[in-house]
Amino acid sequence: MAGLSESNETKDICGAQWLLLWSTAAYAPEFPAKDDKEPLQTFFHKFTDLCKTGPYANGYSDAVKEYGKPPIGSRRELMIWLCMAENRCLQKAALPTKRCRYSELMARWRYPDGYL
Repeated sequence: MAGLSESNETKDICGAQWLLLWSTAAYAPEFPAKDDKEPLQTFFHKFTDLCKTGPYANGYSDAVKEYGKPPIGSRRELMIWLCMAENRCLQKAALPTKRCRYSELMARWRYPDGYL
């Protein structure tokens, strides 16, 4: 997971699921319309945490328990929530956390031309 700070190359299911979560959030509408909220809610609120072993085990599901379900009212809220959730995992693994600045998160996860 720590490797996702600079690259999209994942080493295991834990990194792959965070890549999926981040990419989905980055390309969600800035302010989802009612028709957009339902699929976002289904994806993020029913997401199955497949990371069951290692230092990041159950990171997403534990964050949902601690912080509540990810907010889907705006892309900014969703990305800040994901950053806090990932930082929780990084702290648990005794790794450095990252700043949760929306502009930096968008620069990392969403390319200017809209292409992954």
